[in-house]
Amino acid sequence: MFTHDVRIAFTPQSTVVDLAISKDGNSLAWAEKMGLLNISVDGIKIKSFSIEGEVQGLFFRKKHLYAGDDNFGIRCFDENLEAIWECQINGGTSIIEQCDEFVAVVDNLGRLVIVDYLGKIVSNNLPFTSIINILRSDLGLIIVQEDGSVFCFDGRKIIWNRPPRGEVGESITCVGSNLSGELVIGREGYALVPGDEEALEIEVWDIKNNKLLMRNEIKNRLTKISPASNSSFLGFDNGSIRRLQTTDGIEFEISDVIFDCKFPVKTLNVTDGGIIAGSWFYVHGIMNDGTNWMVEHQGIVQYSAYSKFRDVFYFAGDDQNDYTNIEPIGVIDLSTELIEKDKSELTEWFDSPNAIESVNAEDIYSEDDKFEQLLSNSNSGNDLQDGDLSNLLSALEDDIESMPNNDTVDISDRDVILEDLHEEITVSSMPVASAGEDRIYDAGLDESSIIILDSSETKGDKNRIVSYSWVDETGKEISDLPKLRVKLNKGRYRFELRITDDEGNSTSDTIQVDVI
Repeated sequence: MFTHDVRIAFTPQSTVVDLAISKDGNSLAWAEKMGLLNISVDGIKIKSFSIEGEVQGLFFRKKHLYAGDDNFGIRCFDENLEAIWECQINGGTSIIEQCDEFVAVVDNLGRLVIVDYLGKIVSNNLPFTSIINILRSDLGLIIVQEDGSVFCFDGRKIIWNRPPRGEVGESITCVGSNLSGELVIGREGYALVPGDEEALEIEVWDIKNNKLLMRNEIKNRLTKISPASNSSFLGFDNGSIRRLQTTDGIEFEISDVIFDCKFPVKTLNVTDGGIIAGSWFYVHGIMNDGTNWMVEHQGIVQYSAYSKFRDVFYFAGDDQNDYTNIEPIGVIDLSTELIEKDKSELTEWFDSPNAIESVNAEDIYSEDDKFEQLLSNSNSGNDLQDGDLSNLLSALEDDIESMPNNDTVDISDRDVILEDLHEEITVSSMPVASAGEDRIYDAGLDESSIIILDSSETKGDKNRIVSYSWVDETGKEISDLPKLRVKLNKGRYRFELRITDDEGNSTSDTIQVDVI
C-alpha cells in the first residue's frame, strides 16, 4: 500500500484536545488536557501557557492566537504566547468561532456572546438559547440550536432562519458550506412510527435568497463537510466519503461513494492534492488522480490542521483509555513522494525502537556494577534476562567452589563452565511469548473501550520470531500482527498470544481483559 513519510512533530505531556495552524503554516498551536496551551514556530516549540480550565477552541488570526476555555473566557496571545488581552465570559466558554469583524463565543449555558478583536464584549443579550454549533459564513454567523433551529446572524440582527421540520422534533448533525456560499445542513428528524425514528436528510440553502436548493434523504448520518471548488466533500458516520456537486449552480447531487474509511469520519481536509480524512486510527489520503494512501496513528484521529502555503498536514488524537502512553502529534509533508510499505510497517514512525547504547572497554572492565548491567540490559541476539543472569552466576559459583585451592584450573572444569555458559545463553535466546499483564479498561459513553494487545514483553531474541498469532476465546485468530487495537464492549475477555521461532519452536501466553 502507499503511504507518506510521517514523523513525530511533538510529544505532548497529556491528551491533545485541540489543534490549530496559522494561515502561513509557520505557527502551530495545540491544547492539552488540564489547560496546557502550546505554540511552535517553524517546527520549534516556543512556549507553554497554563490555563485554569480546559481549552475549548483555538484559531489563528494573522499572527495572533485566540483560545477559549471553560473556566475563564477567551484570551488573545502573540506568536511568543504572551497574553495581549483577556476577556472574561460569565459561565466560561464552550465554543469559539472566528468571524470577519468579531469573535463569536458560546458560553457553557449555550448563550451567544460577541467579542471584538480588542477583547471587549460587544453584545451578550441575544435571542439564542441552547446553542450546540456555530459556523462562519460569508453573510455572517450560522447558529444551530439544540431544538434544530438554524439562524444566520450578521452581528447585529438575524438575516435568515431555517423553517423547522417535523412535528415531533429534529436535530442538526452537521453544518458546512461550499465555496459559492450555499449552506449545507445534515438533518436528523424524529418520528413516532417504529423503524422511522431516524429520518436522515441533507439540505442545501441559498441563504441570501432564502431558497432551498436541494433536500435529499440519506442512509447515514452526515458528520463532516469540507468545501472545495464547485463542490463539497461529505463524510458520514459509516466511513463513506461522497461529493456534493453542481454543474450549473442550481441543481445539486450527491455522488456515489468515492472512498470508504470503514469507520466514522472525524476530520476532513481539502488539500491541493486531494482530500485527507481522519477515521479510527488512520489518516486516509484520496488524491485527485485517484491514488489512495494511508498513515496509521497511535490514537483515534480527532484533530487535524492543514497549511496550503507549506503543504503540510498535522494530526492528533488519543486511544481513549488511561493505560497507555500519550499519543504524539504527527506531521506529513505532502510535497514528498508517496512510498510503498506493508501495512504492518505503518506504526514505525511512533513505535521507534529503543536506542542501543555503545559500550567501550572502560565500561566493561570498570570496578563497579556496569558489567552486570551490561549483561542484564543487552539487546544482542544472546539476550540475558534477570533470571538467566542469576542462573549463570549460580553456575559459575558452583564450579568455582569445586575448584582446587591452587591457581590452576583443570581442563575438564573449564569445559564444564563453558558448557554452562553455552546452555544458559542458548536458553535465553529462544523467544518466549508474553501477552502482558491482565488489564482493566473503563468503558466510554458508548459502553465500549479501545484496548491494545501487545507482544512487546516477549522474552528472548525477537528477531528469531517468524509468526505471531492472537486468538480469542473461541479459538479464532483475530490478528497475525505483534501489536493491534481491538474495540470491545463491556465484559470479560481472554486472548492468547502464540509465537513461533525460526526453529519451529512455539510458545504461548494469555491475557485477561475486563471492560467495566
